[in-house]
Amino acid sequence: SKDLADEGTRCFIDADNMRAVSVLNLGTIDEPGHADNTATLKLKKTAPFSALLSVNSERNSQKSLAEWIEDWADYLVGFDANGDAIQATKAAAAVRKITIEANQTADFEDNDFSGKRSLMESVEAKTKDIMPVAFEFKCVPFEGLKERSFKLRLSIITGDRPVLVLRIIQLEAVQEEMANEFRDLLVEKFKDSKVETFIGTFTA
Repeated sequence: SKDLADEGTRCFIDADNMRAVSVLNLGTIDEPGHADNTATLKLKKTAPFSALLSVNSERNSQKSLAEWIEDWADYLVGFDANGDAIQATKAAAAVRKITIEANQTADFEDNDFSGKRSLMESVEAKTKDIMPVAFEFKCVPFEGLKERSFKLRLSIITGDRPVLVLRIIQLEAVQEEMANEFRDLLVEKFKDSKVETFIGTFTA
């Protein structure tokens, strides 16, 4: 409570864990405190955001990624190489239908869904449906924060069976934005009090 805050009270926000620790008796340089009277607030991660983090940078089979897209279709929209939107259910269907063709080539190429090797053979991911190259996932990441849009890039690692990887673009930057939002909420709550707020951690 801000009513318990004395001069020298500091609030430290752990951006990685979305947790705030207020040290109520840190004191000042002239009158240092014991720094053992603390209060902690940890934001609760929502189920959609937990699901998003669980799939980030993971290697998925066609089946597992298609099922994940279907499970969270209410939060997802896909985009093709031209930037046109694709319904999540149609994107999932396209992922299920990826086929692999082996070709003889001595070239190396890096296309949206083409991973070609120069060692006598190359494989290319193909599908009869419009293939998504990216997704947007909208959700409230933590209770108390605003809704955010997360951009994801889809990659296919070709082999005997295609391996699909979804990666959140600039996740660290978004996490920093969320930490700043958390800080701003606390600053507003601590307005007219003696609490100073910082992003970082504190160890006595």
